[in-house]
Amino acid sequence: MSADEPRTDGPEAVPVVATGTGGHHGHAPAEAFRRLRRRVGLPPGFNVAGALRHLAWRSAFHLVGGFRVVGAAPYEPMVVVANHSSHADTPALLAAFPAPYKPVVVAAGDYWFDAAWKARLLQIAIGAVPVRRKGGGGYESLIEGATQVLGSGSSLFVFPEGTRSTDGRLGRFRSGALRIAQEFDVPILPVAIVGTHELLAKKGRLTPGPVEVRVGHPVDPHTLTDMKPLVAQIEGMLAAGPPVPSRSATWRVLRGVMSGPGGMVGAVVWGFAEAVSLPVTSEMYLVLVAAAHPRRVVPAAACLAVGSVAGVLVTRALTERGHRPPAPLTTRAMRERAARDLATAGARGIWQQALNGVPVKVYAAEAGAAHVPAAPLALHALGARGARSLAVGGAVAAASGAGAPLLRRSYGAYLGIAGATFAVGLGLVVRRWSR
Repeated sequence: MSADEPRTDGPEAVPVVATGTGGHHGHAPAEAFRRLRRRVGLPPGFNVAGALRHLAWRSAFHLVGGFRVVGAAPYEPMVVVANHSSHADTPALLAAFPAPYKPVVVAAGDYWFDAAWKARLLQIAIGAVPVRRKGGGGYESLIEGATQVLGSGSSLFVFPEGTRSTDGRLGRFRSGALRIAQEFDVPILPVAIVGTHELLAKKGRLTPGPVEVRVGHPVDPHTLTDMKPLVAQIEGMLAAGPPVPSRSATWRVLRGVMSGPGGMVGAVVWGFAEAVSLPVTSEMYLVLVAAAHPRRVVPAAACLAVGSVAGVLVTRALTERGHRPPAPLTTRAMRERAARDLATAGARGIWQQALNGVPVKVYAAEAGAAHVPAAPLALHALGARGARSLAVGGAVAAASGAGAPLLRRSYGAYLGIAGATFAVGLGLVVRRWSR
């Protein structure tokens, strides 16, 4: 994606003071008329489209190698200038600036808007506006785009090099972005994008790797006469070294928990709670928590089984005394099936629970209601729960070990997907046993 200048979005702005440099304004201070002053809107705040783009691109970068932002930007309309060596640069900027900034990029009209399908795709994925690069009127076209973007309070992305670098090195910066910032009287912010050239070079193939966006210091455009100070900032940020692979904060916390005794204690507690009342299966502890530390998954599975057996015995004892614990998301059909299995096979009936989807707390409660002896129930529960937990644990350990690089970067997204999958599965099980 390239254009000598910005990116944008928003309603048309209104000029406030006309340009003037001659004697027509001889009685007014010359400085007041030396430049065009255009109206800039207030920051638009949160918007759904911008939030979705921000989340989608951020997730995509984490999937292909990791993503990190160094530094922070002021929350106000501004012109953002960055180096340009890849089609991944614009997505990287959208991933770096949260939705309240509503950043917009201008894209070359002759390249990205020459076909209706391409223009529509760009609007959805990037939210860009076109600018002319050929045939004259390039700066005027840039002003039109800037009027839409800055006039609505959004920030404008500009690649002053005008095209992608073929070798990753910084090219000559054109002055259009500076002129725009001066005319609209907004800060100009230099940003360095590191890693996109290696990720997706011009005319190259996608090569997974980390990307980093380094945010510089905003500059008052009226203190500048050329782009050199901005180029110096970007060169300095580029010289700081290659991008650092990102690490999920959630992954770091959970791995720390699983590295110590807290992970095993948590497994015992989760297994116990599920066998008493918790509507989330004990094995989800392995999927959601223990997966952050693959080598600790199988020990955690053993602890889950111990906690589960303890919960089974407590639930049995409470029910036998007429105090049945609450069992959310269970049905009468589940209770009838558990009662039938226990009546037919005694304590051994709890083995049926491993595959039929009926929660173990239901079997524990029905065992109490039927006065099934505690000792054989504990023995068979340990066998049934242990076999299931260890089987699931082995699978989770293998999968999380193979996917460790991805989990380290995207554990939050992984938790969201795993949680949604479990919710769908639980809904299907409850529906099946509601018939």
